[in-house]
Amino acid sequence: MTPIHDPFDPPSLVADGLAAVVAANVRFEAARHGLRQQDVAEIVRISRSAVSLRFTGKAAWSLDEIGRFAQALGIRPGELTVPPPRPVRPGW
Repeated sequence: MTPIHDPFDPPSLVADGLAAVVAANVRFEAARHGLRQQDVAEIVRISRSAVSLRFTGKAAWSLDEIGRFAQALGIRPGELTVPPPRPVRPGW
């Protein structure tokens, strides 16, 4: 029997890989700062459609893009490579 994967669980390095972790963190930080895909595109100097591909995991973020994004937000690039903590869910 295959384990059920909760789509709301954050990605993990082992199960999903670093590209998925970075994509999730960039999406989170963009939302937290009220940035639209077009805003992110201007920050990292790529097209909005390229940002969309990266947000959906169809393309990976380059190190330079991660660096520009992190610098614009005032965070360290490495912070975008750390898997987010699993959410705490109350018992049913």
